[in-house]
Amino acid sequence: MCSRKRLSTRPRAVAGMVAGTAGCVTVSGILIATAPLRSRLGNGRRSGLAVTQWNGLSILTPPRSRFESLLAARQAAAGEHERRHHAFGYLRLAIGVMLAYCGWLALRSPDDVPWPFLIQLALFSTAAFFHAKVVRKMEFAQRAVQHYQRGLARLNGDFSKAASRGERYADPHHPFSGDLDLFGTGGLFERMCHARTREGESILAGWLLQMAGPPEAPRRLAAAAELADNLELRERLAVMGTDLKKALHPRALRAWAVADSDLFPQAAAWLYAANFVSVLCIAAAFYFWMLSPLALGALFSAVVMWGYRGRVAETLESTSQAGTDLRVLEGPLRLLEESKFDSELLTETQLRIRREGAPASERIARLAHLAEWIDSLDSDIFKTLNYLFLFSLHFTRAADRWRRENGAMVDTWLTAAGEFEALSSLAAWQFENPDTVAPEWTAGGPVIDGAALRHPLIERQMSVVNDANLDAGRRLLLVSGSNMSGKSTFLRTIGLNAVLAHAGATVPAGALTLSPLCLGASIRTVDSLQEGASRFYAELQRLKAIVDLSKQERKLLFLLDELLSGTNSHDRKIGAEGIVETLLRNGAIGLVTTHDLALAVIAEKPESHAVNVHFEDQIIDGRIQFDYRMKPGVVRTSNALALMRAVGLDVPQR
Repeated sequence: MCSRKRLSTRPRAVAGMVAGTAGCVTVSGILIATAPLRSRLGNGRRSGLAVTQWNGLSILTPPRSRFESLLAARQAAAGEHERRHHAFGYLRLAIGVMLAYCGWLALRSPDDVPWPFLIQLALFSTAAFFHAKVVRKMEFAQRAVQHYQRGLARLNGDFSKAASRGERYADPHHPFSGDLDLFGTGGLFERMCHARTREGESILAGWLLQMAGPPEAPRRLAAAAELADNLELRERLAVMGTDLKKALHPRALRAWAVADSDLFPQAAAWLYAANFVSVLCIAAAFYFWMLSPLALGALFSAVVMWGYRGRVAETLESTSQAGTDLRVLEGPLRLLEESKFDSELLTETQLRIRREGAPASERIARLAHLAEWIDSLDSDIFKTLNYLFLFSLHFTRAADRWRRENGAMVDTWLTAAGEFEALSSLAAWQFENPDTVAPEWTAGGPVIDGAALRHPLIERQMSVVNDANLDAGRRLLLVSGSNMSGKSTFLRTIGLNAVLAHAGATVPAGALTLSPLCLGASIRTVDSLQEGASRFYAELQRLKAIVDLSKQERKLLFLLDELLSGTNSHDRKIGAEGIVETLLRNGAIGLVTTHDLALAVIAEKPESHAVNVHFEDQIIDGRIQFDYRMKPGVVRTSNALALMRAVGLDVPQR
């Protein structure tokens, strides 16, 4: 008896010693593994990143130096997090082995309380908890590395990893977006957009398309200037979440937020009655088991569930999707709530999302938590328990209550988060293009006066700057010139600078003063097989739209390239003169390019307030060379025949 007892206690003693030793080792391992993280990441708890230390860099430090310094810091942090991640993996493996061993010892002594096993289980859970935090911080650091790598790529002219190219916003009937290359590969939107959500993309696209001007444009400019040098905040915004563009469905979310429910409160009495009877009958069934007919009463809850199954399923499915969508906004809204801003627009945005009671981010977190519970109903265990305890009805009622209390604010939250992302995109544009300037606005007009204007889509080292001035005394520039000399590029330079200014962005120029304008361009018109329109007819439709724009209260800036080139010279001269005179009579200002020097006579009419300017080429050592500089007067040379010969066409000498 004695020997048997000693034998039975030995496994417990060994297990106790093992558990105690492993426990000390595990706790020490966790403390060692997390100590550097706690010290380095202290205040970066929410974002998983350390509060940015700028290492003495001033706001005048070039963007490349800032990016390179922060990239090196984030790479070091990511490497350290990865080492901690591997350390925790080995630690959990060791605890897992001890857990299995203690479990085996517990099975050998089934009559004893398995304390060693429970201790190891607690240690394993603790290690798993801290490991998950390390993994999360590692992921954030890796995303930060990617964020700054993309920033450096943009500075090098590589936009292959752009957040979006905005093709969905391209509209062939818009008065200027297609002509100025706003969207698509190589477009302005590709260079500017850093939004992670469809809402942010849509708001930024709208700013580029709508030509808002003052007072909104200066307010956006001031807000973007405040965010431009706040790299920590913009980094936190960039690294939140995964591919959230696919996760947010703004239209469906807005519809869900304002939808009415006819299930509650009518079903509230049935819900509580069914739940009470169900729990009572389950308790009776456990006490009396099958001897009690009360056990059959548990079927009452299943009957109630069956009656409401369709409406409940629809509500739960839409709530689950809404919770997933709104969770995308939780991070940006929390940044808005916690940050301190001085600019008027950002301060107003903060006030819009604040409401009595819990902050918007906490309200969203509650719905996201409810969505997680709803998703748990897909498991077999919860499906069974749901028929007994009516979880789905409770969740449905909770969803309707949340929607009644907060649904009216969802549209405000979406707009605020989208504007925050759009402003962050404008801020990144300012920061990464330090040679751009803030436009100045004038109430008198129409005016656009630019010095050293540069095309924003051409790399700095390849671009040539030109001045442009249009006002009441100089309302039209007639731009003549040879092929490939830069006429169309000059039109786009002026148009894109005007778009940037009206959107609230800085402009690539030495200086730019302008009045609020609307914009119409006919630079790239194409035929349409679907609409049965030739190129010439498509140009006529665009010109009619531009003339209609000139009749609005806000004055028009028009950009017309090779006006009416699809017809003969006689009809072209008469038609072009009529269209230009109509636009000028309506108070518009603009530019017209042409190869047809007959149109240059428009500038000879005093009432036109027009000036002839030109771009030209030179043939040096048999090669055509361009300087892309605008010069006064009408062009006196032509290079069409030279270009034909340059590409190998047999053209006679004359």
